[in-house]
Amino acid sequence: MSSASQNFPHHLDVLRERMLDPTDYELAVNYFLEEFAGDVAFLRGSEPEQMPHLVAVLNIVVSKATRRQVEVENALVSYLRKHWFVHGNAQADGRIALFFYFEDADTGLLMLILGIRGQMEVVRFQLKAACPTHAGIDCTQPQRLSRGIPPSS
Repeated sequence: MSSASQNFPHHLDVLRERMLDPTDYELAVNYFLEEFAGDVAFLRGSEPEQMPHLVAVLNIVVSKATRRQVEVENALVSYLRKHWFVHGNAQADGRIALFFYFEDADTGLLMLILGIRGQMEVVRFQLKAACPTHAGIDCTQPQRLSRGIPPSS
């Protein structure tokens, strides 16, 4: 059930904690999709925001995940300003990209959905706040997650 808007501080703290798990990003992915993605009040409470530095970093993250040069297109970046939380979606190489980013933790997750069966790659990323252009990036190894229907043999 999507209930993030009922208590943003609590749900954002849980999401941040799960995102920062050193190895299991799926905890954060599941929590985001279950508690935030379908929450209309959460979506309406977020403001569209131009964040070219974030989009530039997402280009790098997607390229690293796909192992080739790819640029995100049609990025919709939304900002829950009061909580320093950024989220959105884009297209990349014909795939859907969902992302969220905690400004105060300088860390986010990108979910790159690879196909109709729900397989996705998840990459945790950081914008280097010390970098004046925000173009620095520190990506951990992408994790491949399989959601939904298992691949047929």
